[in-house]
Amino acid sequence: MKMEPCMLAVHFLGDGETALDWIPTPRPIETEVVVCIKAAAICGTDRENLEGLGQETIPGHESAGQVVAVDKPTWVEVGDRVAINCHVTCGSCEHCLKGDLYFCEELEAIGFDRDGGFAGFIRVPEACCMPIPDNVSFEAGALLVDMLGTPFHAAERANLASRDRVAIWGAGPVGLGELMVTSWMGVRTAVIDLNDYRLAMAENLGAELTLNATRDDVTGALNAWTGGDGVDVAFDCAGRQVAAEQAIAALRERGTLVVVGVSQELVLNPWEDLIRRELTVLGTRNFNTHSFSEMLASVQRGLPVEAAVTHRFALRDAEEAFQRFLSGECGKVLLVPEFHWRKGREGP
Repeated sequence: MKMEPCMLAVHFLGDGETALDWIPTPRPIETEVVVCIKAAAICGTDRENLEGLGQETIPGHESAGQVVAVDKPTWVEVGDRVAINCHVTCGSCEHCLKGDLYFCEELEAIGFDRDGGFAGFIRVPEACCMPIPDNVSFEAGALLVDMLGTPFHAAERANLASRDRVAIWGAGPVGLGELMVTSWMGVRTAVIDLNDYRLAMAENLGAELTLNATRDDVTGALNAWTGGDGVDVAFDCAGRQVAAEQAIAALRERGTLVVVGVSQELVLNPWEDLIRRELTVLGTRNFNTHSFSEMLASVQRGLPVEAAVTHRFALRDAEEAFQRFLSGECGKVLLVPEFHWRKGREGP
């Protein structure tokens, strides 16, 4: 009897527990192609299902790999190197045509609604395959679709100018990604966090000023850093009320608060926080697909997106990878083919 090909895949069981299971390898169907995963990144939004109730689908919404099987493709070919956009959409509505896929009413998310990249292989629609050239690594490809894409879009929304001074609250992977973007643009940047490990990373990545909010006078230090003017743009990548309050306090008149970190509540005083100083508050989500080529070009020209990676684990060591992720003593954590790296290898 012919044996069904199988692959390893991660499942979230809830309460911080994971399982590594052997399941059938997906097959291509019509214009849905099979990609061999070469790199998959753990994201902060994985925490909710990991520590909560778990999820039935395979997680992993930041991944890249190589197309290995097609059925009736229209443009993707076996051998193509691709980053995987996690947004599965109708492809024809106003939002899709503008590149704002996450506004599509038919949106499904790979790694949440559909099986994701914490596995040996994944089946995805052709439209989710974003080609990456040979001089961009699979690791960079996995980071482009969220860790870089989200802060890149946030910087676009903020309409940054090189003369600006900005401050970033939160030095997790998205906050570090925001720092990479602002530094790449030549913008002077301060970073605020509670974690000295990540503040050290921020300093190495170009932050002009780093502050630990548990022991530093954040408002006073930022006021001194800006000569009393206040920062032009504040990015809340922490998703916490206290971070938003500090950010608003640090802004100059007509400054802009960009809310990047996900939270369920943000309390503002309209007069004090908005009207009196004519502040702007922006929300931002993932990236617009029309910006992907610009992001790709930035990486090709030297934007060091892989410098945010501190730990790489083989898929078979996924449990350790998620423990490291939950510890906070890390930057970006990747799952990669096990023949590339020794167990738990650190460093870029």
